[in-house]
Amino acid sequence: MIYLILHVVLLSGFGLFLKDAENRGHRLDPIGLVNYATAFILSCVLAYRGKSFAFTPLTLTFGLVNGISYAFGFVLVVTGMRLTGIVVTTAVIRLSMVIPILISVIVWHERPSLWQTLGILIALGALPLLSMQQAKPTEVTSRPAWETSSKVGIIVVALLFLNAGMGRLAMKGFNEMCPVDQKPMYLVSLFLVTTVPYLLVCLHKRQSPTGWEIGYGVLIGVCNVSGRGMFLAALDHLDALIAFPVSASGGMLFTATIGILALGERLNKRLTVGVALTVVALILVNLDLG
Repeated sequence: MIYLILHVVLLSGFGLFLKDAENRGHRLDPIGLVNYATAFILSCVLAYRGKSFAFTPLTLTFGLVNGISYAFGFVLVVTGMRLTGIVVTTAVIRLSMVIPILISVIVWHERPSLWQTLGILIALGALPLLSMQQAKPTEVTSRPAWETSSKVGIIVVALLFLNAGMGRLAMKGFNEMCPVDQKPMYLVSLFLVTTVPYLLVCLHKRQSPTGWEIGYGVLIGVCNVSGRGMFLAALDHLDALIAFPVSASGGMLFTATIGILALGERLNKRLTVGVALTVVALILVNLDLG
């Protein structure tokens, strides 16, 4: 059970550390660069230690697509944090698992159970609630006009959902169509693609990461890679029927708890209902009772 708990905490660390860094006034582009560079280096180390250098063009293609999703997703997460907060942003990203499930029904002829179908419907009902911005009276005068537009909130939530869903779909495609021993090179290509754009952005802006930004970036990168490793370890000790629902809902609840208690997040009633529906949907979607 300890591996599952560590997985929930580490994977939630990505958004929570990013939100904390923004709250403290640190620049997010250098943090993004260090984050993905750290993940790239760790992926290279894992590939070297496992002597797993095999790959096919399809493996690299899925890594490329997933990497683009991660790079674009970082920008969307930052925008989402500023518009609705990390709790709502995390909820939308978690709900994106609906996309690969629906595509799997069409392409790989998988059949969702009754509970999973109910979870998908609840997820689709939660999205409109999560796209509604809440007013922040103390910040209204300092925020750009476009950030206070309800249309912008809807667009950002839609892009977050679709982009994260495409990333998950690329992962699903790799798992279905590529040899499992090529996963190290899949991760190497994924994080290489995410690192290069942020390197170019930082060079263009002439931004060098400070000591604190390097610290945040390394922490986020380690959380990014090790969180997934802990989940694989958890699956060796726990039934998938327990691991998947706890992973999905536990990460959401942990992020919400820390976001509200430690990072000053505030949710109105509509967003609270949306987050609650998200937790229920995640539990149901991850059930496989047939």
